[in-house]
Order: sequence, then C-alpha cells, then structure tokens
Amino acid sequence: MIYFTENDIDRLVEDDVPMGDMTSYLMDFAGQKARITMYARHDMVVSGLEEAERMYKKTGLTVHYVESSGALLKEGEKMIEAEGDATTVHMVWRTGLAMIEFASGIATRTYNLVQAAQSVNAKVQVAGTRKHPPYLKKIALKALMAGGGVPHRTGLSDTILIFREHLLFSGAYENIKEVVDKIRTKQKERKIVVEAHSIDEAKLIAASGADVIQMDKLPPADFSLCKATCEAINQDIVLIAAGGVNAANAADYARAGAEVLVTSWMYFAPPADIKAQIEKI
Repeated sequence: MIYFTENDIDRLVEDDVPMGDMTSYLMDFAGQKARITMYARHDMVVSGLEEAERMYKKTGLTVHYVESSGALLKEGEKMIEAEGDATTVHMVWRTGLAMIEFASGIATRTYNLVQAAQSVNAKVQVAGTRKHPPYLKKIALKALMAGGGVPHRTGLSDTILIFREHLLFSGAYENIKEVVDKIRTKQKERKIVVEAHSIDEAKLIAASGADVIQMDKLPPADFSLCKATCEAINQDIVLIAAGGVNAANAADYARAGAEVLVTSWMYFAPPADIKAQIEKI
C-alpha cells in the first residue's frame, strides 16, 4: 500500500489552481451543479482512483461511485462519478483525469508484462526499478503494484545492490568475496544483490556468498547457461534479469529461468485513454 498524505492531495489541487480557476470565475457558475463521470475508452487496469476520490471529497464534491486501483475495466465501463459545485468540478477535472490516465497507463503496461512472463512461469515476478520520472514515485509505484508488479527498490535506503561502479573502489569483481563478507558482517538480515554484465562476472559473484545476481542486458539465449553455471557453484543463488526487459522478451527471460524481471519499461507507457464527461444537473 502506497500512502498519500493530505499534503500530497492538496498539492495535486494547488499545482493546477494556485490562485483559483480564472475561466470558471469569470463565467460565474455560482449556484450551479455539475456531475463528472470517467469511462474507460479501451480495456485497461486502472490506478489512482482513490487519490482522485480524496481530491474530489476534499474540495467538497460528493463521490457516488469509484472503482478500486487494480480493477481490470472493459471499454466503456465507468470508473468514477462525482457531483457538486460546477466551479469545483471544473477546477479538479483535468488534474484528476491526467493523474488517472498516467497511472492507468503504467498499471496496464505492467499487467501486460506480468501476463506475458507468467504465461510461461507463474512464479516469475516483475519488479519496477526506481527509474520512474522524478517527483512521481508514489503514483508510479502504486500503478506498478496495481498492475501486478512489485517495487525492485523504493530507494537507496531499502536494499543492498552492488554495481560495477561501487566495485571501482573495492578491487573490482576479483575482490567481490571480500566485499560481500564485509557487508554480511555489518548487515546480516538483508540479502546482498550484485549486478553482473557477463557470465564470468556472474561466476565470481556466485562463489562470493552473495544471495542474488542481477544480470544486466544478458540475452535470454545466454541466460539459461548462466543460471545453470552459477547454480552449479551455489545452488541457492537467485538470478534476475535486468536491462531491456519488455513485453516482447519477458516470456523468453521467464523461459530461460529468470526468477525476477527488473525493468523501468512500464513507467514510460502511453497514458490510458479515458473519457471524462461533465453534465449540468
């Protein structure tokens, strides 16, 4: 569950209406009521609806219907409906729509990626990297989870992931066992993940006592060999595929034995196409 603070909801409104809605003010909608309803224009997994509901309620609208994030909607199905002051409806119209379209695009692309991978191996996980657009972490991670994915890293604080760039200061891969031993002594409860770019690097990692090897941009055709080679060294080692993973090759990586597919591909999905209908009531 990704928690959005009251300040997060306020900022959604304030970002688009820092000094009021000039158009609605000049047109003088005082005393008039409106209804806003959103519909899916194509099959999609929706996300961001709870935040839209909170935004609507916070500005004084009454919400009559709302779907849950993660719901799979068919073309034409309703996702949210609210009514109230016409000026308020126009004030939050575009902000809510844009957020739901952006989030639902990510959720839908994640869902398609998960389906492609799990059609081969139902146990494969799809993990989203922290390469989401800046300042959109909460929306992006919630959408990822709504589509059936999991966060790979929510930030630098929650995992141990050693890159080649770290090893520049620690003796490169030839010294990886000493690095892993040192980290293990300091932090015993978390798994140690090390990124590799070749089978030779993966073999050194497997022998180091690390828990997970993150194979970067290794083609699916070579992944099976790498997995078998590393498991012969360390039968408990976990291999995950990262770099260039998308819907076109997800099944191939799953078939090759990857246990987790790490990617940022879902974060750059086209926005979902949603119809927002405003009616005078």
